[in-house]
Amino acid sequence: MVARMDRSRLTTGEIIAAAGGIVLLISLFLPWYGASADIPGFGSLSNDASAWQALGFIDILLFLIALAAIAVVAARAAGVLPADIPAPVTLLGLGGLAALLVLFRIVDIPVEGDVPDEIDLSRKVGIFIALIGAAAVTYGGWRTNTETPTGRMTPATDAPPAA
Repeated sequence: MVARMDRSRLTTGEIIAAAGGIVLLISLFLPWYGASADIPGFGSLSNDASAWQALGFIDILLFLIALAAIAVVAARAAGVLPADIPAPVTLLGLGGLAALLVLFRIVDIPVEGDVPDEIDLSRKVGIFIALIGAAAVTYGGWRTNTETPTGRMTPATDAPPAA
């Protein structure tokens, strides 16, 4: 039996989380860091590195987080996600972890050894797109907690009974 994808099973938060997972996945292939140097007699040299080239293990974690976020939402759309797996909490946790890992790599550029003063290190667009994707997965998980499958937000407090 083949499970059929049905978007009506998804909340807006789950759709946001899946889109964030896709953005996070794509960002791993974009430039995250750049290095440039002006060398007398040779001119200016520059090089960019993607997450795959610059990161040791965090890139694999981010890849797995992105795939897991997409898979959780796809399984919900197909109606095959087991009831004992809390999709909103899973998405919120995965997104939060991804956001922390990306923030860590924004603050701490991965370099080996001392970098000469002539070399300028910079952050490129890919790392900021990764942060947006991770934040979208986190927000999608949080929002899914407050939504019904039709995508409407549930009230924070119970309404008074009708008279």
